[in-house]
Amino acid sequence: MTRAFRLASFIAASAVSLGLMLFPFLLHPVPVARLHSALPLMLLGVTGGFVYGIGYTPDNKLLRIILSPVSAWALMIGGATLMMAR
Repeated sequence: MTRAFRLASFIAASAVSLGLMLFPFLLHPVPVARLHSALPLMLLGVTGGFVYGIGYTPDNKLLRIILSPVSAWALMIGGATLMMAR
């Protein structure tokens, strides 16, 4: 089961990362202020998705919490929701 969660996190992080790199024009309609507040949150979630997806576990307790899959998914979804909010 853990392997499936790792794979799902890695695929989600890859999809968001590739989407932002290959189609940046999709962010054009988002107001700049909202983009600058939401994008760092989403990218921190992408980082957590990659970290968990490859199987790395940080020794530092704070980093372990920040880069956990729950935090990663919450940050990715929260950042996307913040960008899409009207």
